[in-house]
Amino acid sequence: MNDAAARERKDTETEAEGHGLRVPFSEDAAARARSESETPPPAARRRLARLVAAKLLLDLLFVGAFALYAHSNNFRPTFDGALEHADGRGARGWVVDLARPGAPVEVQLFVDGRFVASTVAEEARTDTDAETLHGSRRGFNIKLGGELRGEHEARVYAVREGRRGERRTLQPIGGPLHFVWK
Repeated sequence: MNDAAARERKDTETEAEGHGLRVPFSEDAAARARSESETPPPAARRRLARLVAAKLLLDLLFVGAFALYAHSNNFRPTFDGALEHADGRGARGWVVDLARPGAPVEVQLFVDGRFVASTVAEEARTDTDAETLHGSRRGFNIKLGGELRGEHEARVYAVREGRRGERRTLQPIGGPLHFVWK
């Protein structure tokens, strides 16, 4: 049998042109091999598609629930307060722990994005607006060791201890204050 005759045969394993090994087999075996290697029957495909869709939906619900839980634990506002005054010698303001009104709160002062000082806000505020919405507010007054000359931005953060004191998170108190000290 020559190559041209082999290419014309329909009962061979390959339809490729050129030289190579061709193994003859029956048309029924070829049809069975094609059907086994192709896609599953329509009912099995529909069931598989439903299972994949259900798994994707469950994954989406799990990730959404986890994100909601993480956000509620890590980003809920647990402090309220304000940075009322800042200059080249220090800063003052008030803070209240919404979970424990009246409790002392550690605050940290950052100037131009760098940590400068830390203190505990424990002074009871006696000014007229101190007993409004949140109950007892605690005042803080941070003194700097030296003077900061020039234009600066001050921010104050309240410190929250994590579970069992393993981590500490900072929450901004009020907005930044810009000051110029000469």
